Amino acid sequence: MDRSRVLTLKNLRLLFGGREGRKPSDAGRLDAFLADPALVRSLREEEQHRKRLPLILLSLVLGLLLGAGGVLLALHPWRPAATVSRTGVTFAEEMARTLASQGQAYIRAKEIDKALSHSRLATELAPNLVDAWDALARSLFYAGQTAEGEEAARRCLRINPAYSRGYHILGDFSFYTGDWKQAEAYWKKAPDARRGLARLLLLENRFEEATPLVRRLVRETPDEPYARIMREALQLGRLTPDLRRKLAPDFVASRNPETAQGWRLFYARRYEEAAATFSRAVSRDPRDGSAIIGHGWSLLKTGAPREAQSAFEQALATWPTSYSALNGLAWSRKAQGQEEGALTIWHEVVEELPRTDQVEIPDCLKGLGMVYYERGDYVRANHYLARSLLINPSDKETATLLQSTLAKLAPS
Repeated sequence: MDRSRVLTLKNLRLLFGGREGRKPSDAGRLDAFLADPALVRSLREEEQHRKRLPLILLSLVLGLLLGAGGVLLALHPWRPAATVSRTGVTFAEEMARTLASQGQAYIRAKEIDKALSHSRLATELAPNLVDAWDALARSLFYAGQTAEGEEAARRCLRINPAYSRGYHILGDFSFYTGDWKQAEAYWKKAPDARRGLARLLLLENRFEEATPLVRRLVRETPDEPYARIMREALQLGRLTPDLRRKLAPDFVASRNPETAQGWRLFYARRYEEAAATFSRAVSRDPRDGSAIIGHGWSLLKTGAPREAQSAFEQALATWPTSYSALNGLAWSRKAQGQEEGALTIWHEVVEELPRTDQVEIPDCLKGLGMVYYERGDYVRANHYLARSLLINPSDKETATLLQSTLAKLAPS
């Protein structure tokens, strides 16, 4: 991770003035801030990126660490957190909400390191803001830090016991760790968790309990993918293997501290150490799906696609709808020259499975676009690369490939 581009309280206060001593002028603050070569280089890179990608200027600018938050700060001088706006909301809370929102967007783009930096800073700026802890809980969870993520979700409930989304999040985390009894208990406390609860009940063949929940979901959101799947299950009176697979957990989590350490190393790009850590975790608990998948991704990053493929196939034998394992398997096959097999998996993930907002989706779309580009099918390449970039505009490789695709499609 490039530390020069991570938002912290320290570098924000350097720019906008601290609370101690004489405050510099606005011009002086900017001069001091822009004297940092790393930051100047970062800003220039982002400017070039925007010029290359006019088609996404109106989309969410997810890729800019100095994006919406930086614009907001530039428009408001740094003030102590106690300063209150006309609406009664402190500036720190306004900034924290912006950062939390960006953190959630980075999660959707699988930019986990950025999601963590934004959401952590949000909790520092506004320690009693539920939105900030909500964003941090999900960032930690997707970073493989399940126990810490659960603690952040509980913090939401300590701040506001009526925050039902906190129970929803905790239920999700328990479901993905395989603790379905606990997931059911949490989801029953969250009125907006009907889909998850109905899904769990059907997977446990508790059709009578699931029926009223499914019927309500079908009435409220008839076109929602999970609602359609569950409606079909009710009509049949059973789960076919295909329906069961589509309702099965699409994410695999673990509360194992060693697995959490493996993911910390992975997101720090220390892939060889991560591979060794995940290997130890699997040897101690062969049922730890998160460690198996993490081992596969670490092997893939270290240039061992055949071994990575074996790990992903092992995970899919138990968790057949793990988007991470499916995506990893596709990239493993592509790395071995098995493009057709990779395409089959990626098409299944983005076109047949129900989760259209899963964090692996932009990477799967990128894979599809890359293969079609290499085959000279620039129309399809453009379709998938553009979709990927709209979800994750900060992916420079996708941006460059899309630019090349558009150039090849332009009339000569």
